Amino acid sequence: MLKIRRFFMKRASVFLMFLTVLGFAALAVAQEKKGEAKVELPAAVAKAVKDNFPNAEIDKMEVEEKAGISLYDIEFKAGAGEIEVAEDGTVIDIATIIELKDVPKPAADAIQKAVEKAKAKIKQLEKSEIRAEVQEQGGKGKVVRLAIPRYLYEAELVRGNQTGEIEVSPDGKVVEPLKWEGEGKKKDY
Repeated sequence: MLKIRRFFMKRASVFLMFLTVLGFAALAVAQEKKGEAKVELPAAVAKAVKDNFPNAEIDKMEVEEKAGISLYDIEFKAGAGEIEVAEDGTVIDIATIIELKDVPKPAADAIQKAVEKAKAKIKQLEKSEIRAEVQEQGGKGKVVRLAIPRYLYEAELVRGNQTGEIEVSPDGKVVEPLKWEGEGKKKDY
């Protein structure tokens, strides 16, 4: 009788563990379908994100490789900004959403000139604080921290169903000319 009882107890335990695992799997699938899948980041990247945006929720993430170094480009929900972090946790740049009144006059003038020339509207403005860059040395990439951060201003423009971006320095110099995307075309201005 004792052997039979142990036999059923073992089977019941295994069955309960199976149901628990099945329940967690179903929960993960349900969350993924809702778009709530948890994003897994390397520990150093996660620490950099938490240190700079402690309460922000990740909206989108892209991982690109530059000179052999993985870069995590992360956008946050609710217009909280963006961060780009190297795989070792070095913050490459932080972008914050700003208004035109917060842009230095020379940079704002350059953006306005591009807007008028393209007959477009400003959708969003960002101030990027560049803290480090990836440099290629001998075919390998190296993350180099800047002694003093550099700042750039990026404007996202819209015209019909097209979106474009232009990047300017605080002194109004166009760093990246206006490039349009939409209908499969890209055009520089």
